[in-house]
Amino acid sequence: MILAGSGKEPFLFDAFHAELLGCLAAVKSAAHLGLHRIILETDASLVKTALEGDEYRLSALGGIVTELRLLLMSEFVDARVEVCPRSCNKVADALVAFGCKYPSDDPITWETVPRFVEDLVTRDLAESNEY
Repeated sequence: MILAGSGKEPFLFDAFHAELLGCLAAVKSAAHLGLHRIILETDASLVKTALEGDEYRLSALGGIVTELRLLLMSEFVDARVEVCPRSCNKVADALVAFGCKYPSDDPITWETVPRFVEDLVTRDLAESNEY
């Protein structure tokens, strides 16, 4: 993890919409940082399905799906989308919770990893090494 961010979005259709916007923000940030390889992890298998197929092309969220797909293809040498179970995605859940409680509507980004995120990543790594 190089950069973390969180924020509120006042007008959403559903959780899929929120997940797509979060993925889009992450991919744009990675491209802005000049990264060449990216693994986009999501706990929403629908995101992976939408990015790999054409089923959502004409949906209300088709523009976001298309923009995300084009960014992944044009900005990175290697880009993958992986589905990660929610139990393995504690960092994302913590960032969402932080963004929902944040008093301002401005997006939040950190140049260094916040301490609460660092603690969660450390705990996740320790737990994965137990198996």
